[in-house]
Amino acid sequence: MAAESCIECDVAIVGAGFAGALIANELGKARKKVIVLEAGDRVPPNINDYMKRFYKATAKVPESPYTPEVFDAAGSLTDPSKVNAGRPTVLSLLPKGGFGDWTDPKQSYLIQKGPRPFASTYDRVAGGTSHWLGTCLRFVPADFKMKTNYPSVPQFVDWPIGYDDVNPWYGKAEEELGVSADVEEQKYLGIQFPASYRYPMPKIPSSLVDLAVADALKSLSADETKFLEMETPPTQIRVRNLPAARNSQPYKNRRACAGNTNCIPICPIQAKYDPTITLNDATSTGFVQIMDRTVASDIVVGENGRISQVNFIRYAGPKTSGCVKAKIYVIAANGIETPRLLLMSKNGGRTANGVANSSDMVGRNLMDHGLDADTGISLSRPADHVGHRGFVRWTVPQQAGRIPYRYRQ
Repeated sequence: MAAESCIECDVAIVGAGFAGALIANELGKARKKVIVLEAGDRVPPNINDYMKRFYKATAKVPESPYTPEVFDAAGSLTDPSKVNAGRPTVLSLLPKGGFGDWTDPKQSYLIQKGPRPFASTYDRVAGGTSHWLGTCLRFVPADFKMKTNYPSVPQFVDWPIGYDDVNPWYGKAEEELGVSADVEEQKYLGIQFPASYRYPMPKIPSSLVDLAVADALKSLSADETKFLEMETPPTQIRVRNLPAARNSQPYKNRRACAGNTNCIPICPIQAKYDPTITLNDATSTGFVQIMDRTVASDIVVGENGRISQVNFIRYAGPKTSGCVKAKIYVIAANGIETPRLLLMSKNGGRTANGVANSSDMVGRNLMDHGLDADTGISLSRPADHVGHRGFVRWTVPQQAGRIPYRYRQ
């Protein structure tokens, strides 16, 4: 395997997903030299290749438009060991002993040792945000004070910052993504906005299904809603529109949502935001370079205890190895690949538990949605109930203990 020379830059970013794209774009506008290491294929100039793969796919699952292919030439699930940068697929979360066996390493990218499979997936180029629904819920003020609000729950903690600290940054993120929502409608859980703030676009109009559900929930009995475990079971549940990174009107040279009912796995007209939009903006600054098909393999810690470089293996053409040196390093490779990289960076035994792991908590306590936050329906309930079972934002541990990883060369 040939070796490349070490590349120098101001900031090195591992991962070209949601976080990596936004950071790269801001740094590029500030004229900082940025290198982004991305394990997946290059960012296409448009979504035509993605759409062609989606239309031809046998199974229209969230991963079907993107590389690597979900199925091999024989029609079986792609063997993760046969591709340079594999990824999970929902088709590999099926029962043991058959197609999609989640314990079979020839079908499932993740080696999982828990009683049930971890059910989230992600893509390599532009992260899992390629196939998200676009729901853009803010945290509510009560979320930052969970220990204070619920002192009887020992695992809850208070954040070192509050809602006011992140409020202006929510606005900047909503502008970049292009969020459609109504400020007055979103205030019902105590969410605060600057006096003059407006979402970038008006809310998405309610669909016929929204209206039918809202009508059905206007009159309920206490017995029908006691499962919510509220002090007083509600007799009416109001259906509200969720903030969505989908265009309710033309925005940033992209069309308004046309109701294709295909937000996942891909919007055919790119009315929904995805990070390829920001990545193209970032590279257009002239200061951001994306190295595709490049897998970060090791975080090197210098004698002074600081990161000195990130080593990588590149598959764009003949297999090569190299490294990148920067003043600042950003690891933005999602909840699976980030701890994988940290844990495998041993530095000859000097970081035997992995980098940034003095707490021994890296790779533990992975969280996933206990409920589907992309249903399009948000239940109205008092702010002091946020986080209780049944609320759309609630998350629960999916697997306890360390998460096993498989690294592909």
